[in-house]
Amino acid sequence: MELPIGFDAEDLGEVLDALPSLVAYVDAAGVLRYSNAASRTWLDRWPQQVVGRSVEELLDEAGCATTHDRLVAALGGRTQRFERSLTLGDGRVRHALIEMVPRDRDDRADGCFVLVTDITRRVEAEKGHAASVVRSALLTERNVRAAGASDSAMQELFAIGLQLDRMVRHPETATAEAAPILEHLARTVDALRGSVRHLIVESQPGSTTGAVRYVVELWSGGPVGFEGPVDELEPEVAHELLGALSEILAAAARHAPDGLAVHVRVGGGLLEAVVSVEGGRRDDGPVGTDVEALGPRTLRPGATITVVAEEPARTLITWRRPVGGTGR
Repeated sequence: MELPIGFDAEDLGEVLDALPSLVAYVDAAGVLRYSNAASRTWLDRWPQQVVGRSVEELLDEAGCATTHDRLVAALGGRTQRFERSLTLGDGRVRHALIEMVPRDRDDRADGCFVLVTDITRRVEAEKGHAASVVRSALLTERNVRAAGASDSAMQELFAIGLQLDRMVRHPETATAEAAPILEHLARTVDALRGSVRHLIVESQPGSTTGAVRYVVELWSGGPVGFEGPVDELEPEVAHELLGALSEILAAAARHAPDGLAVHVRVGGGLLEAVVSVEGGRRDDGPVGTDVEALGPRTLRPGATITVVAEEPARTLITWRRPVGGTGR
């Protein structure tokens, strides 16, 4: 590479060291041969402490598990782009976009260039948006319930009004009809109070299936199917389902898919949400790359996310967690 006139290698090194992103070169044996000053942030070591050491020496167990296959692929000539969560030396958790670009030399792969970029703000914003989608879906579904309760109460009050009107027109029946009318009115008022209390106290919708439909509609639209007693899920489990589904759909939506379909199933002690993504391949990687990154930062204990790419045009994403009794 020719440097601009008046710009030498020392100047280029100064520019690279000023970048917040980690820029590195890994040779064909997996050994780090160059790193800019950002290694101090990302690897908790100065460049002179990392150069000459293998990548896997510099990573913890989780980092090795996440990176090994990707690095092998990059050293084999295939560009890699993925996300992972990292705990930095000061204890902060940061979300990183890691890109590995093969270096071609004499028509063969000769190591790879690595770029690590902080995407924490983007990830947190997306998580906030995913949570707001769930809140919007819950609010919409609860409004539907409130409207239904209101309509039911109005019908009952209309019926009571007809009874009172008949009693006024036939006062001779008042003694016999007053007691049943008052009982009818008391039951209606109690039912209305119960509906209002339920809506105020509970944060969980009466219809999990309804809330799932709203989440899918807010993110992408597409068909939604259900199997088993989905509406009988415990409130905290239903919330977990809605949150995971919203984040999966958000990750898939970044790839502008041709279509999405969702199927939620409860049975055999498991709750599953399967998202089928049609198309959605981008130049910077498949849908599954972004979805796989959700696992470490979104999964609660016992839950899993699996991604199966059905070449060339479909990806199946399955979120799964065990469930016991489903009654509320």
